[in-house]
Amino acid sequence: MNFENGTIDSIRSKSQRSLGAYWAKLALAESGLPPFDQFTPGPGIHDPKHVAVWKVEAGKDQLDFRALYRGSFIDEAVKDAWVGKTLTEVAPPVLRVPIIAASAHCASSGCAIYTVLRTYDGAGSPTDLERLLLPFGSRGRVQVIVASLQLVNLEGKVERRKAVENFELQTEVVLSFRISAVSFKASRPKEIAPLPA
Repeated sequence: MNFENGTIDSIRSKSQRSLGAYWAKLALAESGLPPFDQFTPGPGIHDPKHVAVWKVEAGKDQLDFRALYRGSFIDEAVKDAWVGKTLTEVAPPVLRVPIIAASAHCASSGCAIYTVLRTYDGAGSPTDLERLLLPFGSRGRVQVIVASLQLVNLEGKVERRKAVENFELQTEVVLSFRISAVSFKASRPKEIAPLPA
């Protein structure tokens, strides 16, 4: 999976852009990875129903990601319990490669990772899973990844459980971006100087 360099403007969802900007502000204040205990976004920043939290565990040959939390919208989509299990254990086979690749890239790069995975509903309408991964840690090591997951179907309401079944049948990677904390700051609109009198 290839990750292009992106900016805050690469993120489609307004609430995910807000969450990404919040993470970038913490990261820039720390001059690196923010510690997870500083992650306290207010209710206006992002809905916790869309969030999953993963602990990054270093294994012999690869990283593992162990579920610490998942929001209620994710509970609606996935019937099996996750907490305490690894991403390898819970990700459906067809989704495993893009999901784990994005998580591993987040952990190795220390950057926010934004991906859009697409499937199609019974009527042939595209349903997108927009994933924003945010790294937290200390001393340059990512220890926790906060994942914001949003399902979007422009034709109407998304049935979360049915969408997961559709992703298990067919998945396309539409977008994959790596976004540094600095690029969030660089993308902010600059103040316009007043015109001379």
